Amino acid sequence: MSEIVDYLMANPIFLAPILLMVAMMVFALLKKLLKVAAIVAIAGAMYLLMVEYFGGGLS
Repeated sequence: MSEIVDYLMANPIFLAPILLMVAMMVFALLKKLLKVAAIVAIAGAMYLLMVEYFGGGLS
């Protein structure tokens, strides 16, 4: 593994595209996680509103 890192450090022309691909994958993952978090937050808020509206109570 250290041989690969040494090779990439010696040849930065190969390092730039690899770092760009890694950055794009991290960005895509974060984007999907934020979408899931937003959906969970909206669903949770709708559940709480429905419980309050139908009088079930939260306690």
